[in-house]
Amino acid sequence: MNPFAPAPRSSPQFYLQSMISFAAASVGLGVGVVFLPVDLWIRAFLGMGLLYVITATFTLAKCVRDRQEDQAAAEAAQQYQQWNGVEQVPQQR
Repeated sequence: MNPFAPAPRSSPQFYLQSMISFAAASVGLGVGVVFLPVDLWIRAFLGMGLLYVITATFTLAKCVRDRQEDQAAAEAAQQYQQWNGVEQVPQQR
């Protein structure tokens, strides 16, 4: 019996490229906010906005990943039930 082993979604090179791109964009925007020729409170507001966008991006990415994993698990369970000859209707929560 073969255990369920999903194929990797992305290559290590793509992962590294996305990390470098994220770091470059965050650092570049942070440096731009720091050296912006405006008052300190405006720079502080823009810096807080940058941090908020970064944390919201991570949260959204986690939610999308969790939804995809839940969908894959549900499909695997459905295939397992059909393979065992037990066709059940999923119950609503």
